[in-house]
Amino acid sequence: MNNTIAAAIISAAASVIVAALTFYLTKRHELSVQWRGEKLNHYKVLFSALSDLAVDGTDKDEANKRFAMAANTISLAAPQYVIDALMAFPDEGKFSNPNKSAERHDKLLNELLLAVRRDIGLAKGDNGATFNFHLIGSAPK
Repeated sequence: MNNTIAAAIISAAASVIVAALTFYLTKRHELSVQWRGEKLNHYKVLFSALSDLAVDGTDKDEANKRFAMAANTISLAAPQYVIDALMAFPDEGKFSNPNKSAERHDKLLNELLLAVRRDIGLAKGDNGATFNFHLIGSAPK
C-alpha cells in the first residue's frame, strides 16, 4: 500500500471520527439544555404554587393541591439535595404544622431556594449564611 492511499484512509477515518464525536457532543449539549429547561419549568410551577399559598384570599385548598402536585412531580427531575430540602419544608411550613415557627419556616424556605438555585447553576455566588428570602404575599384585588 503506498503512502497516498494510507494517508487517504487515515484522513477519511479521522473525518468520520470527528464528525461522529461532534454530533455526539452537540446532541449531548442539546439534551442538557432541554433537561435544564424542563427542570426550570418544574421549579417555576413549584414556586408559583408556594406563592399562591402566600397570597391572602386565594383558594388555599386549590393552592395546596397545586403545591402537592408540584412537590410530588419534582422528584422526577430534581437531585436528592433538592428533594431533601423540599421534604423538610412542608413539615415545618405555615401550611400544615400547628406548631409552626416563622423563623424555621423561612430558614427551610431559604434552604430549598438555595438548593434549587444550586441545581440550576445560579448559586455560584450565593452565601447560605447571608441569603435571605421569604415569600411575599398580598391581598388579592
